Amino acid sequence: MWALECRRLGKRFGERWVFRGLELSLQMGTVLLVRGANGSGKSTLLRLMAGLLAPTEGTVVLRYQGTPVADRKRYLGWCAVDGALYRELTGYEHLRWWAQVRNLPAERDLLLTHLERFELGHRAHERVRAYSAGMRQRLRLALATYGAPPLLLLDEPDAGLDSSGLRLLERTLHEQATYGIACFATNRAEFARWGNLALELGS
Repeated sequence: MWALECRRLGKRFGERWVFRGLELSLQMGTVLLVRGANGSGKSTLLRLMAGLLAPTEGTVVLRYQGTPVADRKRYLGWCAVDGALYRELTGYEHLRWWAQVRNLPAERDLLLTHLERFELGHRAHERVRAYSAGMRQRLRLALATYGAPPLLLLDEPDAGLDSSGLRLLERTLHEQATYGIACFATNRAEFARWGNLALELGS
């Protein structure tokens, strides 16, 4: 069983505290919706959870069977609208590279099947520079979910997605809840039903 804990978590930039004293305990099966106005700290919180930022105070701990995991980056999937993609690589090449970096299976059929899940199979061998904004976001989601990481962190994952892409995103969150934890940040009230736990920042 996986669990993510934030204890007395706080982040300050200069003299400004984004938030302070945050307490969270997320168990396997949790889909956490993080909401708040611009500047309230949604992206900051997810980056702290991912280990991409260091907290000013407090701790973030990922546990498996009650035991802290030493390097939680190995166990997470990360998707943000500003996530870097390489224009001259194809979608397939991105996923193959990611699989190799994470020491995950990189057989051609597995990679193509995963891209198909995000409706990218027919464009798998095209360079990313030819992808629309929505297709690039689908590719980020495909990268984040490959290998079924137990912790999935999505920062405004709905950006650029059409109705079909939003259905894929909803399905992805539901699937994640069957074997891990998902946290996603959004300002769109209509997505509140996707989460089974909500956190409002800046309120």
